Amino acid sequence: MTVGQVMEEVLSDKSFYESSGGGVTLSGGEPALSKDFTREILEQCKHNGLHTAIETCGEVPWTSLEALLPFTDMIMMDIKHVDSGKHLLATGHPNDRILSNARRLALSGKKIVFRTPVVPSVNDTEEEIGQIAAFVRELIELCKSVSQNGCGEIRYELLAFHKLAAGKYPSLGLEYGARDVDPPTKERMAVLLNAARRCGVDAAMR
Repeated sequence: MTVGQVMEEVLSDKSFYESSGGGVTLSGGEPALSKDFTREILEQCKHNGLHTAIETCGEVPWTSLEALLPFTDMIMMDIKHVDSGKHLLATGHPNDRILSNARRLALSGKKIVFRTPVVPSVNDTEEEIGQIAAFVRELIELCKSVSQNGCGEIRYELLAFHKLAAGKYPSLGLEYGARDVDPPTKERMAVLLNAARRCGVDAAMR
């Protein structure tokens, strides 16, 4: 699709955005992997007075994220682990670039929601969630101490693992590796939420 085709679809719902207070979120996949296309869409959205947001895993060159910031109102970014070794085991990639990008985003002055998808056997212990929450607290403190752009709102949310994507894997000829993983219970999520809050972060659960 062209940027024009995307914007035709987006603007057909403009009255809904205006009445609901919502806007346009670019997700994926990873929108920063197509930074030029993404930037054009975001720029057109802002030209038309729409609120904009992106969802990112942060595993992209900083320049790709930086290019999107002038036309982005809010960033939602996953932090799955602060332990790089555990992150590598869970995702196939270390997290050095992700954490570095998180620090840079914290200094951007943008509204940011850092999120942790809580996956049993991957990152569902109080210690692991506490480490991530402590990192988010450090980012908030860093922003307050050195930011030249002013501090945007920085929040932290826990997202419970679910199996909504399970049916997509066989249709793509792929094996669903989480077939034996059960979603965390509400009780377990409440325990982890409290662990995050004990680290000084006003965390929420989604």
